[in-house]
Amino acid sequence: MSYVIFCKGKRGDKPYIIEDLKLRLFSIEELCYYIYSNVSLCDLELLKPELAAWIERQWGLPDLAESIRVVLQKDPRAERVAAQIFAYTDFLTKQEREAVCERIRKYSQLGIYERRKMRGDYYYLDGKFREAIKDYEEMLEQKAYDDEKMHHGLLYNMGCCYASMFYYEIAYGCFLQAAELEVSKGEDLIAAMFCKKMSLDEKEWEAYLSRHKEFASFAASMERQFAKIKEEWDKSPEAGELLKLQKGSQGRTKEYYESMTKRVEEWKSQI
Repeated sequence: MSYVIFCKGKRGDKPYIIEDLKLRLFSIEELCYYIYSNVSLCDLELLKPELAAWIERQWGLPDLAESIRVVLQKDPRAERVAAQIFAYTDFLTKQEREAVCERIRKYSQLGIYERRKMRGDYYYLDGKFREAIKDYEEMLEQKAYDDEKMHHGLLYNMGCCYASMFYYEIAYGCFLQAAELEVSKGEDLIAAMFCKKMSLDEKEWEAYLSRHKEFASFAASMERQFAKIKEEWDKSPEAGELLKLQKGSQGRTKEYYESMTKRVEEWKSQI
């Protein structure tokens, strides 16, 4: 989707509000982008008669509004409404429209909680950690999950998001809460130990282990996994280049730290 989109209709004096996201839409193009970005949750919104009325009155598109009403009367399926909107605005290519509408169809067959979690998961996998955390936290506060397994998944994935953003202490707390549900306690505690180790220096880490002997086996497992990851990193070309700089002259050592700083900034910019 990297082409010019010619706007149709007009900008509404009042916004159409998507209550679930507290999102305000002022034009048909904004509605298209909302559908495109929220295929897992948009189906109920698309089936509201109020949307067609809004498209007609506020955005000045009576033809589109009428085509949506026909769909709602004859075959009220969200993917068919989305297809009408996309085709009218030329927001996507035909192939892209079909792909998005097929995803809407599949998601509409799932439970609302499962779909909400899936949206957070997509944010997480796409590196949009803050957006994912917002979805996970809202679901946890509202107790919007079907069972203990989903409850665990929300806590664990939220921990992964915080760890990816280098908030290791917060991630540690998330993993401990996940472990309390005993869905995947071993993996949860190993992840918690990794985050705790990353937030402490060596002496603090040793002191922590002496105070929490119940975590000793999980910490040992974490150390083995950590060593394996480090071994793989040490064999990488990037690590080899950094090692050459680190072992060079004083000037080269400076280059090493400059290179490391640059890499860390690049990683942070991705979150």
